[in-house]
Amino acid sequence: MYDSGLGGLSVWRAVRAALPDWPITYLADQAYCPYGPRSREEIIARALKVGHYLVSQGATLLVVACNTATTAAIAALRAELSLPIVGIEPAIKPAAAMSRTGRIAVLATEYTLASERVKTLLDDHAGDVDVLRRAGHGWVEQVEAGELSSERTRALVRKVVEPLIDENIDHIALGCTHYPFLAPLIREVTGDGIQLYDPAEAIARRVCDLLRRHGCDSQGDRYYRFITTSDDAGEMALRLPQLIGHPYPVESQPLD
Repeated sequence: MYDSGLGGLSVWRAVRAALPDWPITYLADQAYCPYGPRSREEIIARALKVGHYLVSQGATLLVVACNTATTAAIAALRAELSLPIVGIEPAIKPAAAMSRTGRIAVLATEYTLASERVKTLLDDHAGDVDVLRRAGHGWVEQVEAGELSSERTRALVRKVVEPLIDENIDHIALGCTHYPFLAPLIREVTGDGIQLYDPAEAIARRVCDLLRRHGCDSQGDRYYRFITTSDDAGEMALRLPQLIGHPYPVESQPLD
């Protein structure tokens, strides 16, 4: 499993809960985080480098736990790697299907919001539902820094979410894996009247289905391995208890 940084740990939590006996290797490409401002070519090159590295480490299934990387690079990964690959995308389909007001919002990086994949999701699933697309500027960086409840983070969240309250939306689809870690701050603004959709559990179900379909067996060798492409593994190790509730050692593996 990999992400540009620590956001994919929101997916890691769901996969671990669904597959408690499975070994999971998680790679955070923190040397290149955030992906949002990068070109498609850069993201594809990083995805292939990370994908080949994880295959060399024994991966039997790859989860691209990053909306931006999925949007830019999953086709290239599937063309080059011969293992099951699971991507992630904003939960526009269930949010639109459940909307009563006919207005929903999608929160994601600018790259994801402007992507052809999101356009296709809107064309296929939004129907007559109005979808407001908003970028969480600075949100990824705040999660990476462990600033989940600081006043600066609260202000950044309010700046994006507060204007949506007057737009009569009733659902918000989270389109970046970093954003679920800011759900408590989003709820401070929205209250309980607006439903938040985090696709992590759906990804976990997909992983379970693919493992069964491909006849994979955990062989009872559960372990959790964490890798960062940053030179400073200590920074990620410091964040793990905060984000997933448990400390683990972190390896530094620059891939340049």
